[in-house]
Amino acid sequence: MKKTAIAAFIVALAPVASHADLLFTVGAKASVWNAEPTGQIDDDISVDSSNNGLGLDSENGTQLTVFFEHPVPMLPNIKLKQTSLDLSGDGTLALSTSFNGQAFAGPVTSDLDLSHTDVTLYWGLPLPLPYVDINFGLTGRMFDGYAEVSNTLSGTERVDLDATVPMVYGAVKVDTPFGVYAQVDVNYIGYSGNTLSDISYGLGYDLPVPIADIGLEAGYRSLSMKTDEDLTDIATDVDVSGLYYGASVSIGF
Repeated sequence: MKKTAIAAFIVALAPVASHADLLFTVGAKASVWNAEPTGQIDDDISVDSSNNGLGLDSENGTQLTVFFEHPVPMLPNIKLKQTSLDLSGDGTLALSTSFNGQAFAGPVTSDLDLSHTDVTLYWGLPLPLPYVDINFGLTGRMFDGYAEVSNTLSGTERVDLDATVPMVYGAVKVDTPFGVYAQVDVNYIGYSGNTLSDISYGLGYDLPVPIADIGLEAGYRSLSMKTDEDLTDIATDVDVSGLYYGASVSIGF
């Protein structure tokens, strides 16, 4: 169902006019991210171990991006990105373990939803290099997820992971005359013991289609978050990383 929705999203944006890279460019990307979690939350509870932890498994999340670029020097370009990622699993917690103040012991089922939306305002550096694009700007990341632990003895304890975090944004894309390209996309912030780092490395190929720029892309995304209770209600020290693959389309006019 997710793959069908992604395909429909791309097709709906494709059938328009002229080739990209003109005065104005609108585009979209859609991909599947196979994310695997490691680390811990709250009272040093392991998220990946099933023997003494939550036993969260790798999951296929989705990434949907739309962007608009223009030639006005002082005004930023804009990019919106939605990441849906819900990790679940079965594990076992020791007798002395508590989650959000609630004691848990024995078998547990858990969910960790790290879904978030990025609003990025960015500018391109006017470099005299025909195949290199460098962008920089700011991202506002809005988490809209939760952490939940439950078992038959203690019931269910849920904490909302709602937070808005400003981040520094940077991206480099290197094209070639053969349609192959490489890119790196970075968002980062660190302050008051909180650190959020999100890096994507990708390789892609632009298909020889005359009416639009249509590309196929694969890469690796690594999301690392370390937060305290003041930001996300429970402490987190979690890394989520894995391969992604998808497609993109952009149209210039």
